[in-house]
Amino acid sequence: MSGDKDIRGRDEGLTNLPLGVSVALGEITILVVVSALVKLVSDDIATTTILLFRYALCLPLLLATAVWQRGRSALSITKPRTLSIRITTGLISLACFYAALDLMPLSLVTVLFQTLTLFVTLLAPMMLGERVGWRRWTAVIVGFGGTLLLLNPAAGGWTLTGILLGLGSPFFGALMMITLRRLGRHDSPATTAVWHNGVGAMVFAVIVIVADAPLPAGKADMALLVAIGLLSSFQQFGLAFSHKLVPASILAPLHYLSIPMGIGAGIMLFGEVLTPEIIVGSAIIIASSIFILRRERQLRETGQR
Repeated sequence: MSGDKDIRGRDEGLTNLPLGVSVALGEITILVVVSALVKLVSDDIATTTILLFRYALCLPLLLATAVWQRGRSALSITKPRTLSIRITTGLISLACFYAALDLMPLSLVTVLFQTLTLFVTLLAPMMLGERVGWRRWTAVIVGFGGTLLLLNPAAGGWTLTGILLGLGSPFFGALMMITLRRLGRHDSPATTAVWHNGVGAMVFAVIVIVADAPLPAGKADMALLVAIGLLSSFQQFGLAFSHKLVPASILAPLHYLSIPMGIGAGIMLFGEVLTPEIIVGSAIIIASSIFILRRERQLRETGQR
């Protein structure tokens, strides 16, 4: 999820719209499939173990990509402080996402992650000193109103821990995005992705050892963990490739397709129920986020903030 954004390419202009959009749709599909697999194994396998396999098995493809692009400089970085912040916020964001899947419906966790744009807009004035006009502030308020409707506190049914984890993932993802905006991108996205996943593998290996978390004993669980890791590496590669073909401003709205896909997967695989709160709340969050993205694009084009 949010930590994977380090591998994105730069917004270099439209070069191949059909291929770029096709790759992006494939990447989004893989993202939802991985989320469903994580939820499927979360009852039997500790989240830390899932994260260990996810990060470790992502490394081969990402390392090969970095070597192919940069040769002997595949692991060379110039901004270790920037990299450390990217890694820390990315690890926390993904850990929150996976842990939330163990406690809450797939459909709900998928929708909550899309509040990332709202958190970026909310935090930007405090962390970047950016001026946010009344239009975007209104969109943020409306978007979080949709979040409250989605969670429906009056009805209950969710654990506080699940809600905090579900919102913690986009919150820390937003912190990573703001850090990138503030410090800029000085290192190769491929190299950054290798460091991020390598550190993630080491961190969660230590946690698994210290916590004495059991490794999967059955072949089925092991196969699912391997699938999560390998599919995640292709998802990250697809994210990078699509952003080299099509500007991010065009691809960003496509990622909201993960909401209906996640809801559909939740209904078909886990017997989740599509409630009016989910439908209306999701629509409000999507509309608010797209408005913010369009408004920011307009301001960039006119040289304003």
